[in-house]
Amino acid sequence: DSSEPSSEPSDPIPSAPIAPPTPSYPQGVVYLKVSEDWKVANARFAAYFFGNGERWVDMTKSDSAGIYEVAIPTDKKFPKVIFCRMNPGSTANSWSTKWNQTEDLVIPTDGKNLYTVNEGTWDNGGGSWSVK
Repeated sequence: DSSEPSSEPSDPIPSAPIAPPTPSYPQGVVYLKVSEDWKVANARFAAYFFGNGERWVDMTKSDSAGIYEVAIPTDKKFPKVIFCRMNPGSTANSWSTKWNQTEDLVIPTDGKNLYTVNEGTWDNGGGSWSVK
């Protein structure tokens, strides 16, 4: 019978809008563990931060195990990094003094801070993030 009342509401109650999450940006220091290949020829290392402008920063040796470190710049929020193996004959950081590079990397915000370059890879080669 069509005269029975419906239990379905005629207009659904609108839900409150959901605000997008606030982006989390990496902070602190990131580390690079270079492969045996990347250690040859007295290479030096630099990090290219990007995604909100761009910035080259020299990396310093953290320990004798081939780990280098760099502080993430704090004046801008950089979500991405490329680690670069640089020509030691120049102190300038630029694409023309770069020998090898990782792929474009998103800097983790989950506590992982050590990027390890896989052995046998040169440009845009593989690697993985872990906790130092």
